[in-house]
Amino acid sequence: MSATINRRAVRLIAGVVLVFLAGGCAGHKAAPAPAAARSTAASTPAPTATPLTAAELAWITAVTNLHHKVDKPFHASSMTMTQAKMTELGNALRTCHRELGRMGAPGTRLQPVYVMVTKACRTLDKGARCFAKAASVSDAAGATVAGTPEARIQSRSLSCGFAAQGNGSNLLSEAEAQAATIKAQFA
Repeated sequence: MSATINRRAVRLIAGVVLVFLAGGCAGHKAAPAPAAARSTAASTPAPTATPLTAAELAWITAVTNLHHKVDKPFHASSMTMTQAKMTELGNALRTCHRELGRMGAPGTRLQPVYVMVTKACRTLDKGARCFAKAASVSDAAGATVAGTPEARIQSRSLSCGFAAQGNGSNLLSEAEAQAATIKAQFA
């Protein structure tokens, strides 16, 4: 009997955490979760959760692949910031929304993960715009004249691009962790 109660408690806590995460990510206060109704009837066994479908598992794998694809150009041991490299980095970040569109929305169980991935893609899109701006003020070798407005724009834009890539990558990591938690719940 205690195993059934523990499973119920874990599911309730996980549901409340997901509500708070989804509410907190949107910048709004989440409505308080309704209190769990207490049953006065004799205890009945909890229905077993249905395992994730093949489509849901494939969607989780696609999120991991998306994360690797977006991060790959940023893992080079050395980088020369030419105009072409800035454009390449921006294009890599821009792939997030395209890939998410191909993946489509998952079922309701993975909706919190979808929200997190969407937020990551918005952050990565900002980084793509920053890299495009840096490339637009640079010559082919990636240079600008020191002390000019172009040099300041390039410096700010590159900082913005790398920061957005790091933030977006962190959000994708959080989405993967959230997906793993959901996957474990329905294993």
